[in-house]
Amino acid sequence: MVAHSGVSILERRRLLIDGAVQGVGFRPFVYNLASRERLTGFVANTSQGVAIEVQGPATTLQHFAHALLTQAPPLAQPRIARVETRHLLPDETSFNIQLSRDGPARRLVITPDAATCDHCLAELGNPADRRHRYPFINCTQCGPRYTIIFDVPYDRPNTTMRTFTMCPLCQAEYDDPRNRRFHAQPNACPVCGPHLWLVDPQGHTLPVDDPLTEAVRLLQSGRIIAVKGIGGFHLAVRADNDHAVLTLRRRKVRKAKAFALMFRNLDAARTFAHIDSAAATLLTSTVRPIVLCPKRATAPLSTHVAPDSGFWGVLMPYTPLHHLLMQADFPALVMTSGNNSDEPIETDNQSALARLGPIADALLLHDRPIYTSCDDAVAKIVRNEPALLRRARGYVPQPLSVTRRAQGDILALGAEMKNTITILKDDKAFVSQHIGDLRAGPTYEAFLRTIDKLTALVGAQPAALACDLHPAMLSTRYAQHYRDVPLIQVQHHHAHIAAVMGEHNLKGPVVGLAADGVGYGTDGSAWGGELLAVWPDRFERAGYVEPVPMPGADAASRQPWRMALSYLLTTLGPDAALDHATQYLRSVPAQNLAAVAHMALKQINSPLTSSIGRLFDGLSALVGLCYENTYDAQAAIELENLADPAETAAYPVTFTQRDDARILQIAPLLAAIVDDLDTSVPAPRIAGRFHNTIITALTDWACYLAKRLPSREVALAGGVFQNDLILNGLVDTLQKKNLNIYFNRRLPLNDGAISFGQTLVADALLQQQHPAPTPNETAAPNQQKG
Repeated sequence: MVAHSGVSILERRRLLIDGAVQGVGFRPFVYNLASRERLTGFVANTSQGVAIEVQGPATTLQHFAHALLTQAPPLAQPRIARVETRHLLPDETSFNIQLSRDGPARRLVITPDAATCDHCLAELGNPADRRHRYPFINCTQCGPRYTIIFDVPYDRPNTTMRTFTMCPLCQAEYDDPRNRRFHAQPNACPVCGPHLWLVDPQGHTLPVDDPLTEAVRLLQSGRIIAVKGIGGFHLAVRADNDHAVLTLRRRKVRKAKAFALMFRNLDAARTFAHIDSAAATLLTSTVRPIVLCPKRATAPLSTHVAPDSGFWGVLMPYTPLHHLLMQADFPALVMTSGNNSDEPIETDNQSALARLGPIADALLLHDRPIYTSCDDAVAKIVRNEPALLRRARGYVPQPLSVTRRAQGDILALGAEMKNTITILKDDKAFVSQHIGDLRAGPTYEAFLRTIDKLTALVGAQPAALACDLHPAMLSTRYAQHYRDVPLIQVQHHHAHIAAVMGEHNLKGPVVGLAADGVGYGTDGSAWGGELLAVWPDRFERAGYVEPVPMPGADAASRQPWRMALSYLLTTLGPDAALDHATQYLRSVPAQNLAAVAHMALKQINSPLTSSIGRLFDGLSALVGLCYENTYDAQAAIELENLADPAETAAYPVTFTQRDDARILQIAPLLAAIVDDLDTSVPAPRIAGRFHNTIITALTDWACYLAKRLPSREVALAGGVFQNDLILNGLVDTLQKKNLNIYFNRRLPLNDGAISFGQTLVADALLQQQHPAPTPNETAAPNQQKG
């Protein structure tokens, strides 16, 4: 309101700000902004976000509210959730920062851990600064957040820093609203904060003057060091030392999967990898994920770092300790997760001694506890924009916004491999950090801890649970024994496509192309090459790859030669298949081939699968590339690397129509591949033709269903689309057909997105206000047509 004299009258307003606004310097920003505008009032943290009461001329209050959103600190992501008018306080003369307050609800967004800022780096390298070379330097713009907090609001007593009493100098910074360390909860210095020490594998402290200097010396000599970081331990070793890298592989039992590499800076990384502007921006952001970048042909690093890949997993230092380590003269460090294969990253000193002691030659420890484990995120650049392969540190627990407010909190439990959980609360979906393969006991324990911690942190009270349709999946079994709330089971590929729809706000119907290893189908078979018409609450199966036996069930996903034999049997018949298998699969004993062939032909432990992922496995074995997957999708990754990108030919693509479904036939494709093998066509050309064939088949599918629905929206989901040749080739061909293409970027294309999709399907079903479905009832909407 403005008076007739033209002078703005005083008003008092209360603003509730949610989003990422705690632990990022938002309150001192508000304090300084209000002081500059000569406004009075206060700002305080609450469990709902940040509460501001501000008093002054109406026009100034408008400018103030606008500046809150447009001039906020770099890590802040504020949103004005509510504005209320309050009575004036005529005696108020200043603006203050008040103590944190509890609120009636928890809608707080916790800020992810952030890479060390330039201001702290300058202090770290300044011999005159009291924090010179202090490995735990931080401020409100950098350092740990999510990994140290165990309750809201984000105040020091609610973090693992509560055991460290600040010295007078640190306390003065913490109390000064004009200081960038005002209420920086991990604030500390060498006098009052965490410290480092170095131990041998038996836990004995090494008697050295400077643990960091000694750790660098050991790394320079080729030793393996376990380094405690923000979200867990890393195992570090020189990347240019073949013996050291091979020793790490042997001790960690990691035969071939690529290791990540930490470089001193972007210029150093460019010596070894091709880094475009999009990758450079991501590598130097506050998030600092591992980014897959193409190798340079002359890179003088150990070939054992990433033996099966054309990419380096490039990582920039993101903690003060990393920056100090990387001041040494080695070109790069292998910096891989500190764990045993298939287990979660280690976070505790004693546990790390027990589990990493047999791997490392020494452990560089510190005494700042890690409350929540969080591995490094992994990303790559797809069509000039980032796309996540593993969502973890730097991204979690920032929520994804959804378009519709949930009726009640929903907890989704994800898949069994590449597991994440998601909590849908109000209009926000909180997707957890990458957890991993639940079949490993320690990972399942981490899954249970993550449920408890994330539920508590966001204040969720699950009114419904969502899980996979597979009855034997560990996440499903957990859901079935949960307390008395409705349980909604969601078919795996429906969840995949729903995750894409949720990220891009697609209403449906959409054309869904789901291609991965295995997902339990509504008919009880193993799906994985699916054409789906998808709505938020249901789907129809409009096409699939002709099913073939998966001899040995899960064993077939570990041993691609089993799938190669199965495809030969389907195409050639028993006798010819075994003859060709003996020729192509030379390292498999003949008696093993005969036993597996008998198993497939007699349908003994040989469920049918329509999986495109298994098709990649089979071809990889047929061309002599990979007989055993020592890590997830190894055969497919090696086949992609082998493929000749200049190859333009494709194998025959043949469909049959059955019960309203368009079925891709296997026999014509495999017969053509066998002809190429028999005539000694080079394996790179065969692999290139195979990739082109998959693109051709998927394009046909999409165009067929787009016309039938009709819809021009095509969603791609599943691990197969992590293959750059497939994804880029398919997007190019579909765009030429005037179709709109969507895939996950903020979430992984793989099973890391499943839990998010599950929450959206569950919410769509609940929004219909039907009675809470039982597991048997919820399969009904997902049945294929016919």
